[in-house]
Amino acid sequence: MSRALVAADLPEPVATIAAPFRVDYTYVAGVGRSTYLRGMAEGRFLARECPGCGQVYFPAPEQCARCLTGLLPPSEIPGTGTVSTFCIVNLPFPGQLFTPPYVVGHLNLDGTGNRLMHRIMEVEPADVTVGMAVEPVWAPRAEWEPSLASVRYFRPTDPALRAPLPAEVVPAEAAPGGADA
Repeated sequence: MSRALVAADLPEPVATIAAPFRVDYTYVAGVGRSTYLRGMAEGRFLARECPGCGQVYFPAPEQCARCLTGLLPPSEIPGTGTVSTFCIVNLPFPGQLFTPPYVVGHLNLDGTGNRLMHRIMEVEPADVTVGMAVEPVWAPRAEWEPSLASVRYFRPTDPALRAPLPAEVVPAEAAPGGADA
């Protein structure tokens, strides 16, 4: 008679594998996304509005997704916004860039009609709420690039909600004795 397998009978699960795959590709941002990317490299949030229906996009496509009208020239928005939904990541997984727990939220940036996904930090995960006002925290100017990575994370605009960053994510320029000291 056979017995049922138990976890102790099984080998350690495979977490990752090295694969000999290589994918060469060229990403073309297009007019709309190029505006957004150049803005990030300059430390600015550049949005574009549809003259047909009034929808404001960040990042902006080349034409309106609602009415297919070409968008107006870019205008700067502050980058502040509100949390529309969020997830507290508690479980580690292979390739993870950040140590759990951390919060990822969908943010409605002020002046736009679409959402942006980004990390929310400088707040205890349990204190994040839908509707919480947030602001961007930029990387040091020397690290700005044509990417959303120019914004390290978003944090509550209310200083009373802020909590210290974990030691492993405090940037050198913010650490005691760092570049700003």
